[in-house]
Amino acid sequence: MSKVIDTEGVPRPRLRSLDTDRLLEALPVAVVGVDDAGAIRFANAAAADLLAGAHGLLGRRVSDVFGTGSPLATLAARAHRAQEHLQEGDVRLPTSSGTFTVSAAPAGDNMLVCLVLTPTLRRRVSGGPVPAARTLAHEVRNPLAGIRAAAQLIGRGADEDVATLATLICDEVDRIRRLTDRIDPFAAIEQAQLVSINVHEALDRVRRIVESGSPQITLIERYDPSLPHIRGDLDQLIQALLNIAKNAAEALGEIPNGEIVFSTSYRPGLRVRRAIGGRPRPQLEIAIIDNGPGLAVEITDRLFEPFATTKSGGMGLGLAIASDVVARHDGTIEVESTPGRTAFRILLPIATNGDTP
Repeated sequence: MSKVIDTEGVPRPRLRSLDTDRLLEALPVAVVGVDDAGAIRFANAAAADLLAGAHGLLGRRVSDVFGTGSPLATLAARAHRAQEHLQEGDVRLPTSSGTFTVSAAPAGDNMLVCLVLTPTLRRRVSGGPVPAARTLAHEVRNPLAGIRAAAQLIGRGADEDVATLATLICDEVDRIRRLTDRIDPFAAIEQAQLVSINVHEALDRVRRIVESGSPQITLIERYDPSLPHIRGDLDQLIQALLNIAKNAAEALGEIPNGEIVFSTSYRPGLRVRRAIGGRPRPQLEIAIIDNGPGLAVEITDRLFEPFATTKSGGMGLGLAIASDVVARHDGTIEVESTPGRTAFRILLPIATNGDTP
């Protein structure tokens, strides 16, 4: 039985055509159509599931359903006025415990704005192995610092044999410290030092590293040379992009005609506000696309969680770190994957005159 909601006596305008309506009904994400008066005129099946108890939703104002100060009402109104694509992250709904990224864009010929609600992928496992690992790593690091300092004191002015043993202790302490960094690699990521950078500089470094390690893979660059700078930490962005690109290279392996495409583009009309009350900012997009076998179905929903991996011997931290770095840069990261094509897309805010130097 169809889950499409409707209200008797309320006209339901089509966004463009019967085929378009059917396509929207089949989408796994919630789509809500709002008219220029703020009234809901369309809601697909996923929206009906998400907005529990949504009977009678059509014809009601968004502000009445979600509250006058709701980001959904604000986004819909702003998208109508500006006639452009807007986006806001970490939006909470009264009917769900999670958060959502909400995109708003004009659609169709009848002055509707589509609100698309996409669940936010979690980057941490609440109460799971990461807090435990961090606690362990922290407790190990504290005595290590004391042991190393003591070994250095013992080695000063000691005979050759004692000095050699002291050096050995320091070396082993350093090795254990590096192992704890593998347990909690996020601790090794310092606060991002944001300066004006060109994303192509980061991509060029990543391309050269991948090229040297995987010469059998064809690397393709599709850059927009006119892109403005962003405010970012070059080293951290290189690490995030390299983690994604190395995963792509490993997925391709030795398959014939394997290729990775690095592309950049300006997203005209898209302005993203990361927090309520924040300033919407224009975005650029970085995409890393490979023609490998695609992501394993069992890991797709946990892709950016630490320790999520299907690789033998893999720790499953690369994409979690990449997601963490992108978040530090006020960006978002998304992935689309089917057999033969996997695309990671990163949106980053473009530096503007109003940004803090």
